[in-house]
Parts: sequence; C-alpha cells; structure tokens
Amino acid sequence: MLFTRYFALLALVCVMCNAEAQDEVNPYKKLTKQFIGAVKRNEPYKNYRFFDTTFYGRAIEQQTDKAIQRFIKKNGPIVAIEKTEMDTQGCKMAAATSIRVKDGKYLWYHYYDQGSYITRFEIDTFSKQWFYVPEPIANVNFTKREILLQPNGFIQLPGTLYLPNTPKKCPVVIMVHGSGPHDRNCSIGKNKIFQDIALQLVQKGIAVFLYDKRTYVYQYIDPFPMDSMDYNSETIEDAVEAFYAIKKVKELDSNRVFIAGHSQGAMCAPLIAKQCKGLKGLVLLAAPGRSLLEIIPEQLDYVLTTTAAEDKEESEKVHNAIKWQVKNALKPDLTLKSKTMLPFGAKPKYWLFDRNYKVLEEGKKLTLPIVLLQGGRDYNVTKKDFDLWNEAMKGKPNFKSYWLENLDHMFFAGSGMAKPADVMNIGHVSKTIGDRIGEFVIGAK
Repeated sequence: MLFTRYFALLALVCVMCNAEAQDEVNPYKKLTKQFIGAVKRNEPYKNYRFFDTTFYGRAIEQQTDKAIQRFIKKNGPIVAIEKTEMDTQGCKMAAATSIRVKDGKYLWYHYYDQGSYITRFEIDTFSKQWFYVPEPIANVNFTKREILLQPNGFIQLPGTLYLPNTPKKCPVVIMVHGSGPHDRNCSIGKNKIFQDIALQLVQKGIAVFLYDKRTYVYQYIDPFPMDSMDYNSETIEDAVEAFYAIKKVKELDSNRVFIAGHSQGAMCAPLIAKQCKGLKGLVLLAAPGRSLLEIIPEQLDYVLTTTAAEDKEESEKVHNAIKWQVKNALKPDLTLKSKTMLPFGAKPKYWLFDRNYKVLEEGKKLTLPIVLLQGGRDYNVTKKDFDLWNEAMKGKPNFKSYWLENLDHMFFAGSGMAKPADVMNIGHVSKTIGDRIGEFVIGAK
C-alpha cells in the first residue's frame, strides 16, 4: 500500500531530521546537488526521479520546470553551483543553494517531503540570511524533547517539547496552527512564528509543545478521505491528543496546561477546550469571531487594494472565482453529496461545519481563563472580529483582551496595514506576545 510505504519513510526521516546530520552525508543535500547539476548540464528529463508519481507530484514537476526555464531565459545558463544549506522544517526538509549566473547570484530553494520528493521550488535574490535565524537567547537553560502524537491508528504527528531545566514542575503551552498546512514551527518564508513564541516562553520558565499539523505531514498523501475533513479532523482531534499526551510528561504541571491557538486554531479553541478535562486556560491569537466563509471575501477585497496595477486584472479574475465558490458554499441546498466547486478544494463537509459553527456562542459557555491578543495591522483577522469577541464576552471575569496596534497577523511589528508580500520579509514575533502570554500563564488562577 502507498501510505504503508509512506509511514516507513515518515519514521525514518523524522529520526533523521532530529539528528545533527553531517552535511557530507545529508541525502537531501545530495539530491539538491544532483538536481541542479542535471539542470546545469541541460539534462531536464533526468529530473523525473525527484518528484513522486501522484497528480500533485506531476503538477509540481511542471511548475518547477516552467520556473527554471523562465529563469534561464532571463538570466542565462548556470555558471557555477556554490554552497548549499539545509533547514529542518518539522518532519520535512528544505535546501537553499547559491546559483551563479553571468550577471549575479540567486538562491534556489527546494522543499522536500518525507519521501525525499520535491514539493515546492522557489527562486530568490541572493540574501545573507537564507533560512530562519532566532533572536539572541539570554537564558539557554532548557532542553528540547521529541514527542510523537498518535491521535488514531493512521495518523502520526512528530512534535517538539521546549522544556525549561528546572527542578519544579512547570506550566506548558500547546500551540495550535491556523488554516493550511503548517509545520510545528509555523514556518513562513524565512520566519518561524511558533518557534519564536516557544523561545520567548521557555526563557520565562514556561514549557511549550509544538507539533506538525496533520495537513502538513500528510499534505499530498492522505491516509484519510478528503470528504471526511472538517475542523475536527483537521485541527481539534490532534490538539486534544496533544493535551492528554503532554499531561503525562512528568516534568510538567498537569494542572497548568494551556492551549494557544493562532487564527483558525484560535477559532477552534473553544471546541478543543470542551474536550480537554482540566485545561487551565486559552490564549487566542488573532481569533476570528465569524465563519471563514464570511471573512474570505473581505480578505480578497483588501488584497486587491494592495495589488500592483499591472497585475490587478488577473488577480480580480482569481478573486471573483473564489468568491463564486464561497457563494456555492453558502447555498441553503448544499449537502454532503453536493458536487459543486467550493473554496480551496475543500469538500462540502468542511464548509458545512464552518458555516454552522458559532464560535462566539461556544466561547461564552467557557468559564476557564481566556486571553485574546489581536494585532492592529492584521488584515486576515480584523478589528471587526476583535470587537465581536469583546462584545460577546462583555462582563465575563474570565476574559481579557489586548489590542496591539503595530502588530500584523504574524505578530510582527510594523507601520501601516500589512500586505500579503510581508510574509516573505524577515522578522520576529514581538516580545510583547511572549510577555502577555507569560503574564497570563503565570497569573492564571
């Protein structure tokens, strides 16, 4: 069976990713050099071995080939292949290689899955920082421990526990991702959002658990049918499993376990809390107060205002197509068996769950401590959602919120409303986030 082979590869690669592999024997580095070497020698048809044979694999192969052909047409052939650096991204790997052409240098990025196949290829201008670099750490008195989550017999999710080296049992925060496939660090461009938060909190004596999201580990080979996917199978089940797994770690205080959800993860947090007996508190990071189907058109309208004039016509076509799919998802006669086109390829079950889920109603039922952190520069989740949360929780002593004017959806500091391209800028989560979460965790009664 295909996913049986995939499990074996997952186990092998996750062990290898967590080891300090020597550059000379790193198989991903060798694959990268073989790939670029074939391009340099003008042997494109030998590249088939770098992509899997699935529909997704073939599509990625075609996209990669087109990107390379455009690059060579514009910049000329590769003159030299220089240094390659690797980056562990959860249970997967990324490689960055310096490519020299006649008039300068570029970085070629290869992203690999657990089966050593390329899942993404990107070209960037040459940069001194190729991958994520953490901010200086004042207190390095902590260790990292690998923990494997197994929410059911088909799913295995590798994770990392950041554990302060202290004789006392410490509180722990479990980070829950937003929508889309994310590794445990929430890697976006050259940034790692969750790792930033983990490093901030572990220096305050607070443990943090990060795990690879199900849709990241099984991004192209799903051991479960897509038409069964909803918020439960995408996010909630795995967060609940993480809660009960972490409670068993002897160095942690099992009575002080917190869930911190980001974006859609914050949206799911009230449902996660209902299934986590003894959960101490919730941290809501950029929490939607409405369904995604209501928010998506607003996001598209904003993005279009930031689009360059020469690209606006094409972008508008794409956005209108997504809005049409949103309308399909909102039709009263939508059922589990409907065959209509829906946003982002998700099936009816997913969007039926989204439109029927009343996050604020679930939030109001909770009595455990809750803190909401919202950035003023965030266009994905906006002040409208922040105000809805505050209105819904008005008068509840267990709820507190912070409006952080200069932070965006990743909680990076800046000025003016953020733009989609900002995710590729190098930055770090504001220390205000670590301070606010730290205060909440330490002070939770």
